[in-house]
Amino acid sequence: MRKTFLFSITFLICSALLVGCQSDNTKPDYNYISPEELKVRLDRGDITNGRMMMFTTQTEKEYASGYLEDAIPTYARPLETDADFSKLDPVLNQVRVTSEDIIIICPRGGSGATRPFDYFEENGIHPDRMLILTGGQEAYNKVFPEDVVAMN
Repeated sequence: MRKTFLFSITFLICSALLVGCQSDNTKPDYNYISPEELKVRLDRGDITNGRMMMFTTQTEKEYASGYLEDAIPTYARPLETDADFSKLDPVLNQVRVTSEDIIIICPRGGSGATRPFDYFEENGIHPDRMLILTGGQEAYNKVFPEDVVAMN
């Protein structure tokens, strides 16, 4: 009985540690796409075929250090003021008249992507259309450096 009790306690502690130490920063209220899944869609021609579009919230400096060719730059980060969010409006207006999936790219897949997701949803874009690049541009750069355009 003591062995069963110790095993149960050990199992619970290990389970709690594993859940608490998950490496991705995904949040359950958002939709995500991995760099590998995005690569498949890019190679399949989903942008040229009108099945998806991408935009990035990277700052000008972040964008210059590496971006995906077809991603529309907004330079909206840090997305804290009305002026920052207004930089998203041209893309918002574009997606309102399409049915394309929307890939949201930020440096690391965090608030630079979740804030635009929320903003678009508040402005009538259905959340099922939006996908955040897991790990952001940084993760894509590591997996597929050959696809990344850098200006410096």
